[in-house]
Amino acid sequence: MNPAEHLTELFLRFPGIGPKQAKRFVYFLLRESIHYKQDLIRTIEELKHTGKQCEQCFRFYGETQRSENFLCEICRNENRDNSTIMIVEKELDIDAIEKAGAYNGIYFVLGGTLPLFVEKPSEHIRVRELTVFLHLKLQEKTLSEIIFALPVTDVGDFTKEYLIKTISQIVGIKDVKISSLARGLSSGLELEYVDKATFKSAFDRRD
Repeated sequence: MNPAEHLTELFLRFPGIGPKQAKRFVYFLLRESIHYKQDLIRTIEELKHTGKQCEQCFRFYGETQRSENFLCEICRNENRDNSTIMIVEKELDIDAIEKAGAYNGIYFVLGGTLPLFVEKPSEHIRVRELTVFLHLKLQEKTLSEIIFALPVTDVGDFTKEYLIKTISQIVGIKDVKISSLARGLSSGLELEYVDKATFKSAFDRRD
């Protein structure tokens, strides 16, 4: 396999990228100047050292300065409401929510959603990590509300129902408010594409 074919295969691993798009990326790079390609290589090398994963919310973030507690800037921000946790599918959802500016709590990134009738849920979402996180928050008596901000799809609803059942059995959340974003969000809509006004409305009317 030559370098161009190998690079095409690597691009195919990107979310939402098909064979034709992967090849377009390769041809684009072949046409670009050596300076552009060197800059791209250097930036990817830097990402290897600056890209981190938060030990609390599991969000990937970039940081040039060392953090002793290995928490992202959101989780270690003392001005955030640590009693409210919003459960999202992926990091891009957090970016969209933060831009809306309507939420000041912390997050937990599931890393995906749960396919219907799957046999091993822990292979698809961070259910073990979530139960450990919630158990710790309950021990600290700092948890008042869990907000589900998952895709408005059958899979998103199934994931939420599974998680509520699981954390209720394992952790025990009878004194914690459980809510979801209001159904003002369009069915099938990915949270990362929600505009500021729509998210604020769905958040304010959560139930």
